[in-house]
Amino acid sequence: MLKVDNLKKTFHLDDNPLNDKKALDGVSLEIKEGDFISVIGSNGSGKTTLLNIIAGVIAQDEGSIELNGMEISKLPVHKRAKYIGRVFQDPNMGTIADISLFENLSIASRRGKRQSPFRYALTKESEREFQELLKPLGLGLEERLNAPMGAFSGGQRQSVTLLMATLSKPSLLLLDEHTAALDPATAKKVMELTEKIVLDSKIPTLMVTHNMKDAIRYGNRLIMMDKGRIVYDVKGEEKKSLKPRGLLDKFDSLVLPDSALLG
Repeated sequence: MLKVDNLKKTFHLDDNPLNDKKALDGVSLEIKEGDFISVIGSNGSGKTTLLNIIAGVIAQDEGSIELNGMEISKLPVHKRAKYIGRVFQDPNMGTIADISLFENLSIASRRGKRQSPFRYALTKESEREFQELLKPLGLGLEERLNAPMGAFSGGQRQSVTLLMATLSKPSLLLLDEHTAALDPATAKKVMELTEKIVLDSKIPTLMVTHNMKDAIRYGNRLIMMDKGRIVYDVKGEEKKSLKPRGLLDKFDSLVLPDSALLG
C-alpha cells in the first residue's frame, strides 16, 4: 500500500555546513493493508519528519514515495490529502471551531469527491447517518450535531478528528502523537477508539508516539528510529512479547549514546 525508498532529508540551519541537521538518512519502509505501525524514538530521531514528508508538508532531498503503486513525491499537500488522513497532537488542528459538528463532518465526508465540500444541509438522512457514526464513540455527540466544535473538550474534538480523518476511507492514516495533549483517561479512550477504527477499516496506519506502553499494546508492528534511520522493526509474536523494560534495553543497545527514549 505504501512504499518509501531511501528517503533522505537534511535541514540547513544556516550557511555553516557544520550546523546541518540530517533528519532522515536513507529510510526505506513498506506498509501493507491492515498494518498498524507504532513509531518510537528519541526527540530528533526523524519520526515527525518522516510523517511530514509522506504527507507532503516538506520535500525529501532524495528517495521516492509510492502509495497504491502511484508515485506521490511530487504531489502537493492538498492533493495527497485525498489519499492520506492525518491526526495531529493538538486537538484544535483537526476541526473548525466556529462551525458545527455537522458541518465539520460534512466537509470530511466530501473530501476527495468532485462536489464542493461546502454544499451541505442538515437533512434527516444526513442527520441519521452522522448520528450512527457518532454513537460508537460513547460521548453523546450524536445529540449535539448543531453545536459548534469549539464547545467540545479536547478529547471530544480529537475523537471527532479521528473519525473525520477516516470517514472517506483514505489509503493511509498518519497519527502524530495524537493522544499526547490529553489526560491519561481520555488518551486511553482515544487509543481504544483508534484501534477499533483502524482494525475495522484495515487502513494502513503509522502512529508516532512517545508512550512505550501504547507502542507495545497497539498495532501489529513497531518501528524504532534513531538519527534518521530505522534501527529496529518488529512485528507479530515478537512484538506481542515485548515489555517496556525490554524495549528500553533494545533501544540502549541499538542507538547512539546521546539519544534518550521518552516513555
